[in-house]
Amino acid sequence: MALAGRFICSITGIDSMGGFHPSLDAILEGLGYAAPPIMALLFILDDEVVKLSPHARAIRDVEDEELRSFFYGMSPWQFILMVAASSVGEELFYRAAVQGALADIFLRGTDLVADARGMASLTGVLPPFVPFAQAFAAVITAALTGSLYYVATSPKDPTYIVAPVLRSHSGREDLKKLFAAWYERRQMKKIYSPLLEGLLALYLGFEWIQTNNILAPIITHGIYSAVILGHGLWKIHDHRRRLHQRIQQLESEVKDSNKL
Repeated sequence: MALAGRFICSITGIDSMGGFHPSLDAILEGLGYAAPPIMALLFILDDEVVKLSPHARAIRDVEDEELRSFFYGMSPWQFILMVAASSVGEELFYRAAVQGALADIFLRGTDLVADARGMASLTGVLPPFVPFAQAFAAVITAALTGSLYYVATSPKDPTYIVAPVLRSHSGREDLKKLFAAWYERRQMKKIYSPLLEGLLALYLGFEWIQTNNILAPIITHGIYSAVILGHGLWKIHDHRRRLHQRIQQLESEVKDSNKL
């Protein structure tokens, strides 16, 4: 993604590094911007919240499915490498290349700064048209991110479902309810998966606008992914550990009962 972003930047003639400049301010800003989305998502993923809200349950399902399908079983070094690589690559592509190119098009493509017509004249603010153009570019980039994620990860509906034939009316009704609940959760997963990615992209886009240094959103993205994914992996590991302990306890109880 970083190479693709560099190619886009070479075509549009913008900075492929997104104003990268190592500094203590960028590091502190990246750490500060990481706190709100982490706290918000950890609250939503809390067990008590998940029990009460079907929307939180759908978001938990999205996170768990991603963890089980890709991250579960990785060594700590593999996990750190994947988080770091995805954070750097996605920010250089979506922020520096896509969002930067869109903002540059809005500003230079129609010579709005040199000629007070069109959208610039409607704002009544010229030449400080930059914040509006950058914000518009951030919104479009976030929508593009969510759309691409939906196309890439959205599960396809099954052609058919194998289910037991139940003769009783109550059994058939219970099966219909179970299927309806499963389908509702499946549809909610389709919605929340790209929605979360789009909201995060919008948040990181505005962070880049404020800091003007791609290092800050890279740090925010990396810390956010490490904390959220690490917390999810720990929850899955803890659940499997408790399940294994429960199975061993039941086996020991069965052996004790057989001895008696």
